[in-house]
Amino acid sequence: MTQMLARLRIEWRWKLWLTVALNLVFWGGYELFGRHAFFPLRPVPMTWLDRHIPFQPSPWGWIYLSQFSFTAVVPWLLTTRDGIRRYVAGFVIMMVVSFLIYLFLPTIAPWPADGGSTVPMYIILHGSGPMNAIPSLHAAFLIYMGALAWRMFGRVTPFWVILVAIVWGGAILYSTIATRQHYALDLAAGMVLGWIADALAWRGASAAATMPVRVDSASCSGAR
Repeated sequence: MTQMLARLRIEWRWKLWLTVALNLVFWGGYELFGRHAFFPLRPVPMTWLDRHIPFQPSPWGWIYLSQFSFTAVVPWLLTTRDGIRRYVAGFVIMMVVSFLIYLFLPTIAPWPADGGSTVPMYIILHGSGPMNAIPSLHAAFLIYMGALAWRMFGRVTPFWVILVAIVWGGAILYSTIATRQHYALDLAAGMVLGWIADALAWRGASAAATMPVRVDSASCSGAR
């Protein structure tokens, strides 16, 4: 826990500034393209999974939202400016590519006619629009953040923690269909996008970018 807190403090001003800036740009664009189609909507072919996974707002709405708990924290555990720059580069790649697709090739998610009265579905359905289905950024960020967490902690993480993370990730992917936020093909496209963004952003990076030898040796302003 002490090491985690130390990681959070390193470069905290820069992390805070980037967090605010990236969220403003991202959510502004996501809201725009989620509620407005600038070109004709394109259909997304349904798969076996889409036809056989029923609409299940509970408990899957909460599981869908649970992704935000780690996507908000994982980037703050980076400890070097090189690592932070690379993370931002991958974030921007995913954002730009997905927004261009939402603009020129818009698709609509299979939202339920009646979302039910559960709290998570109210948050989900009122927090975004339906016209940003493919690629699924829920899936893209799951892969991207999972890869980042692995770069930082994978070598020293107990097997049971890795197993729990995999099950949790699988549950989140399932939840996107169970809450009717995405089709299965959306998830596949998003996962590929997340993997490509990670590969491009971290190409040529050394292990020191994410795993310095001693976190406590770095000042709170951060090692360059």
